[in-house]
Amino acid sequence: MRNLIEAHAKRLKLSWIRENYHEVIAETHEEFLLCLFEREIQQREERKLNLLISQSCLPDIAGKQLEWHGIHMNGNMTKEDILHGGFIERKENLILYGGVGVGKTLLAALAGWNCIHKSQKRVRFYTVAQLVNPN
Repeated sequence: MRNLIEAHAKRLKLSWIRENYHEVIAETHEEFLLCLFEREIQQREERKLNLLISQSCLPDIAGKQLEWHGIHMNGNMTKEDILHGGFIERKENLILYGGVGVGKTLLAALAGWNCIHKSQKRVRFYTVAQLVNPN
């Protein structure tokens, strides 16, 4: 019976269920199924998030703080537009320029991380050197 359950779960691509169904404890059949489905969904969302993060090539910005007081924005762009991806929804470009060490990379990385975590959007980080030298 166990082999058959695992085979069907594999065929249906239910990897979490296939590996962990025997550990789920529930009082009713419906509760058991609901728990299985919820955990399968949770595992798939985590896997998708990890894939988006790895494909993004975003720099690690852990522990870094952005100082907004030195940033000047043209047009009607706001801090929230950048951090929450509003410019993406409106299909607008975001071009960051300035001197060395002013926070361009940090700002771009913050925008990318937020788009991945809040909207599960696909993001790709490039430096100017990577764009100019495609190899």
